[in-house]
Parts: sequence; C-alpha cells; structure tokens
Amino acid sequence: MSSSQHSNSQWSQGSSAQPSRLRAGAPPPPKRDQRPRPASRPATAASRSGRPPTPPQARATQSPVVDSETLQFDEPPTNRRFNRWLIGAFLMVVALGGVAGASAVSLMSIPNLPNCRAVSWRFASAATRLQCAEAYADQGTVESLLAAIALVEALPDDHPMRGEINDRVELWADEILHIADQTFNQGELETAIDMAQQIPENTAAAALVSDRIERWQAIWEQAESIFRKAENHLRASQFREAFSAAIQLRTVDNEYWANTRYDELTSLISRTREEVNILANAERTASSGTLEGIVTALEQVAAISSESYVYGDAQTILKSLSRDLLALAEAALEDRNSAEALRILAEIPKSVDLGQEVADFRTLADAYELTWSRTTTGYEAAIVRLQSITRDRPLYEKARTLRRQWQAELEAVAQLNWAQQIARPGTVDSLRAAIAEAEEISTSNPFWDDTQDQIDTWRRSIALIEDQPYIDQAKLIAVAGDPASLQAAINEVQQISSNSYLYDEAQDLAADWRWQIQRIENRPILTQAQRLADAGNFGQAINVASQIPASEAVYDEAQAAISDWQTEEASLYAYQQALLVAETGTVSALARAINLAQQVPTSSPDWSLAQQAANQWSWDIMGIAESTAFSNPTEAISIVQQIPSGTAAYPAAQQRLQAWRQPLTNPAGVEAVNQ
Repeated sequence: MSSSQHSNSQWSQGSSAQPSRLRAGAPPPPKRDQRPRPASRPATAASRSGRPPTPPQARATQSPVVDSETLQFDEPPTNRRFNRWLIGAFLMVVALGGVAGASAVSLMSIPNLPNCRAVSWRFASAATRLQCAEAYADQGTVESLLAAIALVEALPDDHPMRGEINDRVELWADEILHIADQTFNQGELETAIDMAQQIPENTAAAALVSDRIERWQAIWEQAESIFRKAENHLRASQFREAFSAAIQLRTVDNEYWANTRYDELTSLISRTREEVNILANAERTASSGTLEGIVTALEQVAAISSESYVYGDAQTILKSLSRDLLALAEAALEDRNSAEALRILAEIPKSVDLGQEVADFRTLADAYELTWSRTTTGYEAAIVRLQSITRDRPLYEKARTLRRQWQAELEAVAQLNWAQQIARPGTVDSLRAAIAEAEEISTSNPFWDDTQDQIDTWRRSIALIEDQPYIDQAKLIAVAGDPASLQAAINEVQQISSNSYLYDEAQDLAADWRWQIQRIENRPILTQAQRLADAGNFGQAINVASQIPASEAVYDEAQAAISDWQTEEASLYAYQQALLVAETGTVSALARAINLAQQVPTSSPDWSLAQQAANQWSWDIMGIAESTAFSNPTEAISIVQQIPSGTAAYPAAQQRLQAWRQPLTNPAGVEAVNQ
C-alpha cells in the first residue's frame, strides 16, 4: 500500500473523530482565477518523462496536501490488541486490492495522479511533489504559482531532481512577473507591485523586480501628471490644450492609461465643452431680465453635476441668477404686488445657499404691505416689523435703508395730515396756509410726490377762486373776433400772475388770440401777392409776400407760395435762355440749349414747349454728326456723344455710335469708310 493510499485510509477512518489540519510548510490552497496563463508554456516534467499529461479534470481537483500523519485517534486500552488485529487484517486486504488495481492500471497504460490534498508530504516522493506543483501551476494564478514553488522548494538542494526543479521554479517566477505586468497594464499598480514582490529572491526574475517596479511607477506618475494637466485645462475651459494633453496619454506605455483613461478623458472634454455651452446659453437666456428667462436659465444651470469641472462656475451663476430673482421680487413689492413677489421667491432653488436672504425677504414683504395704507399707523408697524432683521442678517442694510425711508415718509405723512386739516375751510387764506405747511416737507423725501399732488390741488382751488373770472371774461370779449376785441381779451388774461395755477391756460388763450389777429392782418398781403403772380409778375409777387414777418400767422403759407413763384420764374428764364443759346446753331450751343430746356420743371406751362425744342435740337446735332461721318468718323463720334439722354434722337445716336466705332478697330475698316 502506498503512502497516499494509507493516508486516504486513515482520513476515511478518522474524519468523523477529528478534522485534519495542513502540515507546517505545506502551501495554502490555491485560489481560482480566470486570468489566462501564457500560451507558450514549456512542457512539464511528466511530458518530458514520457508520461501522458494529467487529464484536466484530475488537474483541477488537486490542491495542497493534507498531512495524514497529523491525524490522531483515541482508542480505549482494552480494545487496543483487538484493533491491531483488525487493522493488520484490513491492511493486508487493502494491499492485495492495491496490487490488483495497480496491475490493472498498468496494463491499461493510464498513470494515476495522486490526490494532492491527501498526500502525506513527509513520505511523498519528489516526483509526486513536482507533479502536484505542476497541477497548481496550471491554474495560472499568482497564488497557485507561489504554492507550486513552495511545494518543490521543500526538497533539499542536493536532490537528484534539483536541476529540473530549478528550471520549473524559474519558469513559474517568470510567469508571476508576466502576470504582474499584465495586472499593471490593466490599471492595478499596487496589486502588480505586490505580485512582483512575492517572487522568490533566489530566482532570476527577482533580479528584474526592482527595475520593473521603478519603471511601472515612472510610467504611472507620467500618466497621472498628464491627466492632472488636462484636468487643469478643463477647469480653465481650455479645451484645445486639454485635448492636446489627452493625446499624450496615447504615448504612455500602459494599456489602461493609453486606452481606458484616454477614452474617459476625451469623454470628459466633450462633456465639459457641452456644459460650458450650457452655461453660456443660460446666461444669454437670463440676460432678457424676464422671470421666464431667468427660471429657464436656472433649470439649465442646475443640471450641471457636482462632479463636473465647471460645477464651481455653475454654482456661481446659480447664485447670481437667484439674486436676480430677488431683485425681481423686490421690484414687484415696490409695485405693490406681493403675490407676484412671493411667486418669484418660490422659483429660487433650495440648493442655493440663500435661505437667510429668502427669510429676510419675506419679512420685507410683510413690512411693505403695511406701508401701502399710507397711514402713520401702517408706517409705524412696518418700521417695527423691520427691526426683527438684526445686524447679523444678510438683508440688514436693506432693512436699515427702508427704516430710514419709511421714517421720513412717516414724518411727511404726519406733516401733510396737519396741512390738510388747515385747508379744510376752503378759503384762499386757509389754502395758502396749508400750502406753506406742506412745502416744509423736503423735495428729497420719498413722500414728496404725494405732497406735490396735494399742493397742486390746493393751488388749483385758489386759482379757481381768484383767476377763473379773468378767463371767463376774456372769452366773452373774444367772441366778436375782430382785432380790437381779441386784443382786449388778451389784456384781460394778462392780469393773471405767473405763479397762478391758471397761468399756463391764460397764456395759451392769449397766444391763440394773437394768432387770429395776425391772420386777419397778414391775409390781405398774401392775397395781393397771389394776384401779382397770376399776372406773371413773379418778382413783384415775391417782394410783397416777403413782407409777412417770420413766426407770424400765414408766414409758412407765404413762404410756400414764394418757392413756387421762384420755380416758375426760373423755368421761364431757362426756356428763354435756351432759345437764345440755340440760335448760334453750333453743336456745343445746341447741347447747352438742350440742358437748359431740360431744367424747366414739369409744373411749368413752358415745359411742353421746352421738351419739343430739346428734341428738335437733338436731331439737329444728329444731322451734323451724320454729315461729318463721311469725312471724319472720329469727329462724328465726338459730336454724337454730346446728345443728352432723354431726347428724341438719343436712341438713334447710340446706334450710329456703335456703327461708327466698329470700323475704327482695324485700319482696313477706316480706309473702307473713307473710300
């Protein structure tokens, strides 16, 4: 019976009495790992010795051996001799069965792997250790490779199989370093270092560990530096520089940084660029200053994640937009719309750290509503309400400003109330006394507009009592409509003083009556000038109409008539001048005459005659050009070019111009024309 079979027998008999434990020095059970081993693994000792490789199922079930010698059995002394006899008989039967089984297996040429968990390593052969170590190493994990090395390194240095064992140890150490390198490329630096540092020091691979770790750390530091640089560029919204830094990751000698982290960084760059665009669009939307625009912008900015590189900028914009909402709410309060103010206040996100500002604003809203009654009681209650906003509150300065403003308005309300009591009799003296009291309120007081309205009301009352009779009398006098009556009405309203509430009305009436007087006096002058113009005496008509003074009635009408008469006079002169110029009959004279005739306006009675004359003169120029073309085509071209556009001969002149120019492009053509 082999030691392993004996061990199995003891384990089966004593398992119910006492659990086994691993022998000191035996390797721990390997952990399974799905990480693949290198494909080009050298042949095992079993393959080199000519034995067929262990089947995968048997290899997978092998693990560090449980030492059967550590098992102990408690037996009663009275049965010890009987038990020895039973054990001896049992061992003999087992031995005979083992021999028979071994013979059968040998005949079938199938080697039997030992059960590595049940091997007693004290009696195990070197071949068994090596075979079990191979089974561990085949699992391809760092733990299983270390267990394999520990299993064979227990053999003495002078063992006959030491050479083969050393080869296996070197191979497994190389595999551990290879797995560590793969782990490093998968982005697990610390795990890779821990794996490499477990390589036995007496192997060739151990000499490479220090340099390999230094190289890994240098590569890792380089990659982290590049990534940090890219992040800094992203925080500054420098996307081109960030992408340039990301490209540098592709050159890093690590698959994790060159691929996974590179993809993450480029995605970060794209997402950050989109988020920057979101912030810019939100600011443009909010620039409208409307509630809808600001709320839309808030929703866009609030979508920026806290992990974003622009999160800080987003929070700054978020707080700024929230303060804009506070300003809109305050404007609504100033317009006495507390419901709208509170609705705007509800749009401020709770995530923004403005809780104290919002609470203070609600206090301000309550105080504002108390002042809208415009009574001393309301102002006093509002001032007391604002006193709850203490110095340590964010809106303390605003509350203090309002307290001062409302205190001044409270004093103004009290002063105005006293003035109104004085004005109650309604007499001129009582009204003047009330105005004097109200005017003691400063014009810089926020309540001054209300005070001014009250003063204007009292002045109107005084004017109606003192000055309205002058206006009524003047209107009665002006009904006659003659210059004398109109002047008398003007004199009547001029008795109203400049500080009277009806002074402006009196001045408007006087200006209107003066205008009527001017129309009565200036209309005959314009009528006389029109008669002279109708007779063709434009110069005299212009002189007469110019007698009407500027800024008086009928002046604008006279100036329009003068402009028309000047135009008619100029057109008449232009036609007559054209006739005189055309009498010489030269080309230049005819061209000048045509230009003068064309200056006659269409509104002139001479316009038709001027157009007929201009057309006739254009044909005269055309005739001169035709007669000159036989002897001097160049001169004919110069003549025909003087015919102005808009005349009857102009189209024909353009055709002849092209015909005369074409032969001049070659000498033969000129000669032919001359012949």
